[in-house]
Amino acid sequence: MAQKDCNTICNLLSGLNRIKVMAGIILAAVALTSCSYRDSIDIEMSEVASETDISESFEEIGIKISKEHCEKVEISMEEAISIGMNEALKYYSDLQLTEVHSYDNDYDINEMSGEDGKRQWWYVNFANQDGNYVSVLISDGKIDVVEHFDNNVNNGLLDLSEINLTAKEAVKMAKEMGMRGGDPLNNKDWVSGYNFKMSYASLVDSPDDIRIFLEVIGISPNGNFAHIDFDAVTGKVILAEEKVEYNNGETEWVEFE
Repeated sequence: MAQKDCNTICNLLSGLNRIKVMAGIILAAVALTSCSYRDSIDIEMSEVASETDISESFEEIGIKISKEHCEKVEISMEEAISIGMNEALKYYSDLQLTEVHSYDNDYDINEMSGEDGKRQWWYVNFANQDGNYVSVLISDGKIDVVEHFDNNVNNGLLDLSEINLTAKEAVKMAKEMGMRGGDPLNNKDWVSGYNFKMSYASLVDSPDDIRIFLEVIGISPNGNFAHIDFDAVTGKVILAEEKVEYNNGETEWVEFE
């Protein structure tokens, strides 16, 4: 397949995934920034389009492809912030990062995704003291969708010079604590690979203790959906929790070491 044709089809692939996720992505971002940190993790990642869905969609327009021909580009959290900022400043001035999270919408899902701190999809939000707000969705290292608002609430403006922890360093420590990436072939894992989120937040038990959290999301040593929260300034672990599901249908967040 010619590279030009592959690029065209890959763009269409991203478009198909975007149709599935964009209807809920703004609401998900709002929920992530408005809920308490522990409660926010209950929001499930959007379902990834299956290979069958994609193949059938392309066959309708006379194209038969294999996803293996498309190059997946993963970038770091820091790269996503830089790309997003360059785009956001086209709309407002004096913007600062207010929240960034990876998005589990890969068209080539892999349980190793994120183990180096890089992901294919990133959602980056910026704001300023005037209440202006810009949300940027990045896929394959390029701007995918931009939404901007003249007046929107945010969880706080991050000073990037204060952050001393990268997603790569955080996921390394998470792996040392026994966390693994979600297996896309296991329906119980909820996510594929590792995902990340960074913003101002606090724990339910100490709502006044607001810090810059860098969260790694994956699967606990016990095989449960889990998150490990780091202080992005000091690099220390704040909280490690897994979601335990009981036979009666009830669930509970339980700390693990």
